[in-house]
Amino acid sequence: MMNGRSVRSMLIRNQEPNGMVADSVPKSIQFDESSDDYRCLCNCFHVKTGALLVGVAEIVMLVFFFVNSLLVFAAQDKSYHKATGLSDSFVSGPFIASMIGIGISSLVVLLLFIGIARNCAVLLIPHIVVQVLIIIVLLLALIDGIIAFSTNSTLFYRLLNAAPFNEHPGTNTVSLDTENSVRVYGTFVLYAISFAVECWFIVIIYNCNRYLDERRVYMLYCLTFSTPMKTLSAR
Repeated sequence: MMNGRSVRSMLIRNQEPNGMVADSVPKSIQFDESSDDYRCLCNCFHVKTGALLVGVAEIVMLVFFFVNSLLVFAAQDKSYHKATGLSDSFVSGPFIASMIGIGISSLVVLLLFIGIARNCAVLLIPHIVVQVLIIIVLLLALIDGIIAFSTNSTLFYRLLNAAPFNEHPGTNTVSLDTENSVRVYGTFVLYAISFAVECWFIVIIYNCNRYLDERRVYMLYCLTFSTPMKTLSAR
């Protein structure tokens, strides 16, 4: 069967009836870049193109989260905390964590683009690892949001990092005004969408990584045994 997965047999030599392996005659392999195994996004794009689109979409998401974090941090009234003696660690903590996460995510997206441009599967691995971590963090954020909505807990609202607000001294709960409530619920919905999208994106990046790895194996096979690269395009 002509498909991308058949390349996994690449370095298996023809086997003699007595069980010995004939190293001089390699087993023929097949690699078809146009195979449906290497399609994504409802079979509309090749996985390399799909991975590039994922990278662009993630840049847009990172810019949004960066701007939102800056707005939340800048709009927070720090003089209120100084006047009331409250700690502002719950304000600066989520902001710092967001900046670190955005920085790491930006780096792995850059590696993703380089890996796709150079057909290097290894450079996609950091992106997959960070995607797994992001999916876990988004899941925790959704759980945090549900707890915040159920209890009105100041701590859990702070961890959402969705809107600036000032809690009352000596209380562990907060009542948000209409504007901040809209921002919090809007951010929660965005987290939910991001969680679903990242679960979809990681499949595309994984398949692109598999494609690049199998492409490398096929090229190595062709170069080793001087076989024409009949099914290899100039991607």
